[in-house]
Amino acid sequence: MIEKASIESRHLLEPEALKLLQDYAIPVPEHRFVHTEGETIEAARAMGWPVVLKVVSPDILHKTEGAGVILNLQNEADVAEGFFDLTSLQRGGARIEGLLVYPFQPHDIELFAGMLRDAQFGPVITFGLGGIWIEAFRDVSYGIAPLSMKEAEEMIQLTKGSSILSGIRGRRPADLRALGELLVRLSRMALEEPEIREIDLNPVFPLEKGFFIADVRVIL
Repeated sequence: MIEKASIESRHLLEPEALKLLQDYAIPVPEHRFVHTEGETIEAARAMGWPVVLKVVSPDILHKTEGAGVILNLQNEADVAEGFFDLTSLQRGGARIEGLLVYPFQPHDIELFAGMLRDAQFGPVITFGLGGIWIEAFRDVSYGIAPLSMKEAEEMIQLTKGSSILSGIRGRRPADLRALGELLVRLSRMALEEPEIREIDLNPVFPLEKGFFIADVRVIL
């Protein structure tokens, strides 16, 4: 996938990025890559309501800013309208390869995890509060690949958001072990795939068991 994308002078499409995560034993949400309105409705019906629709385009890296994500669709009529809206983006010049159907995941905390390839230090793994909070709080910790599990756990504890993840004021704790494993596996991927310049998982929703990766970008 990486070789094909490099030949075509593009970054990984989200279905490709999800497959790459799976190849490194990183759990990803149930999802369907679809191309027609009928396929989209069928996938949403099989997945169960509500669902999320996301555009798959080499020209739209930031889907939220590019109006490429529609959340919390409750029925077939919503999905049909969402399919029309997202495929209409091609009228603005964007190449549309298809759509992704995701289950809608309720959440109250958003995290991010990723990798930046530094000229001096090599692959640098990042972790912190994500979504809109990444700009507001700049709550980020860093680690140099390869990461041990102990180092990954220390990265999580170094963030201001770690107290929320540990469970405060009756909140159930997040699965810190799973988040640590995510960072370790990202560091392994970064070392074994030198063509990757940047990995961005944002947002990631922490759960009592595991986590839910709501968006992924892999930049070559």
